[in-house]
Amino acid sequence: MPSYTYTAINEMGRKVRGTVIADNELDLEDRLKQVNLDLVEAKSQKASKLAKRGRVKVKDLIILCMHLEQLDRAGVPLHDALADVRDASESPRLRDVLTGVYESVKNGNLLSQALNLYPKVFNDVFVGLVASGEQTGNLSESFTHLADHLKWSADISRKIKKATRYPAVLLVVISGVISVLMLFVVPKLVDFLIAQGFSLPIHTRALIATAYAFEHYWYIILGVPLGTIMGIIIGYRTSEEFAYKVDVIMLKVPLIGPVVRKIDMARFTHFFAVMFNSGIDILEALNGGKGVVNNRVLRDSVELVKTNVTDGNSLTSSLRLSNQFPNLVIRMVKVGEDSGNMKEALENVNFFYNREVNDAVDAMVGAIQPILTVVMGAIIFWVIAAVFGPLYESFSKIKF
Repeated sequence: MPSYTYTAINEMGRKVRGTVIADNELDLEDRLKQVNLDLVEAKSQKASKLAKRGRVKVKDLIILCMHLEQLDRAGVPLHDALADVRDASESPRLRDVLTGVYESVKNGNLLSQALNLYPKVFNDVFVGLVASGEQTGNLSESFTHLADHLKWSADISRKIKKATRYPAVLLVVISGVISVLMLFVVPKLVDFLIAQGFSLPIHTRALIATAYAFEHYWYIILGVPLGTIMGIIIGYRTSEEFAYKVDVIMLKVPLIGPVVRKIDMARFTHFFAVMFNSGIDILEALNGGKGVVNNRVLRDSVELVKTNVTDGNSLTSSLRLSNQFPNLVIRMVKVGEDSGNMKEALENVNFFYNREVNDAVDAMVGAIQPILTVVMGAIIFWVIAAVFGPLYESFSKIKF
């Protein structure tokens, strides 16, 4: 049975694109009419499966989860809810994807199976939580957890950008100022000093040598750091062994290491809590939590936790053996295990790590800013002292 890429018009007059499996174009038109779509154009594809492409903004996914949660609580049938959400969506890409999801559900597939056809839009965590809601018969709660999870992920991404954007901008500004000084300003001042025959101190001679190097070897001075950074990025993406070594070093870098650790641990605990509270068993929740940890060293630690739990150890002792979690977190989990109220314990852990991430990011940005300011000030002071020092010394020797 071939698949067709189509363009159709919905009840609101909006264009909807998607891919549907059908016997022929007449069958395709009938299928689209069943979902209140009027076929405009269709093109046969050789592929025999639904398209797996697509990129949707996190904001649109949050709105999707909120709408589906509200419609499910109101008792609206799932296929009708999907059609309503599809027609109300402002994202053309999401409308296309939801059309395929709707068609798959109408054909008798579970919602989780339909979502799994679009892995670039709905990741494993999303599909897993929906599947858990289907098993427990409480899809609305799964959509609530998903909306909270997506909001939290967006907030973490914002914090990461905050932690990296300001230092990066400062570094670019400092590099630009240094380049302008060394390529255009300092050479003219040096020519003036040499022409006057002043006695040049060592810091002035050092400035002259630096300016000469910038003037004649600027492509090396600027190219080597950029080439090194590009080489590290390529090696990190292509070599697992190299990437692991970089992750080990990252955890040891002052200021940056603690932030990386806390952000990844916050990701793990949040994902683990969301999946566990949605009814997913502890081993699957640990596996899902491990998948969102970026640092390979910390990911291995989470794998160690999972292995120890599989061997019959308690979650508390497994977290302690990993040597990556603070004693306060381990104590909160132990209280949850002892009392049988893991949900509240995991909420407390999330609160702890959210606060720790905020404090760590603010501390790093607050520390980097004065460091870069001092570096900038030291370079400017060096230029001023190197240029005006000989001038002042020559003027002091003049007798009036």
